[in-house]
Amino acid sequence: MLMRNKELEPSRLGENIITQVIEEFNKGSLTPELATKTFQTIWQVRGESTGTKVIVPPCNRTAEELTERIKAGRRIGYLPEQAVTQKGSRFGWFDYEARIEPPYVNTTEAQLRKIVASESERLKINLLGMNLDEYIVAGNDSKLFTGRYLDEGPTMSRLLGGRCDDGKVAIAYFDPKGYLRIRSYFGSRANGPGLGGRTVQY
Repeated sequence: MLMRNKELEPSRLGENIITQVIEEFNKGSLTPELATKTFQTIWQVRGESTGTKVIVPPCNRTAEELTERIKAGRRIGYLPEQAVTQKGSRFGWFDYEARIEPPYVNTTEAQLRKIVASESERLKINLLGMNLDEYIVAGNDSKLFTGRYLDEGPTMSRLLGGRCDDGKVAIAYFDPKGYLRIRSYFGSRANGPGLGGRTVQY
């Protein structure tokens, strides 16, 4: 395991470096080259904080695909293999819902699974339920790009790809200070306007 949650936050010097690349990232059209440069810098800074060298390969999306993702309200991200905490978990370039509040609210676990499967078929893409490693990275990236963590506030996300120690699907959120909170006491039938779900696409 490389890093978890608060350890992804950059040092003061690293913060300045990341701020510069994010300003450049937000200025113009997103290209694979710009995405690569941005996340190579972000992960270089994160790796230095723990004495780990992280290699970020070139972004595997085309400029057209990146534009499509942005129009769909998604953000590109990168999860290094060193940051994977469970054996066999996926890693690499992925995209996810960029909104602070999750989509798919008012759904039970079963309903969320059906919706994700239906959306995958409709869009001809392979949407997967987000897992905890992806959520941690996406949440901290969200803080860098927007100043806010995912679900920072009254909302929570059901992570179909993530399991708690008791085997239940994880429900997670970030508090405003950036600490990850995971809840497993909600049952699979729990639903409400503040509980949604998140997906990733590799």
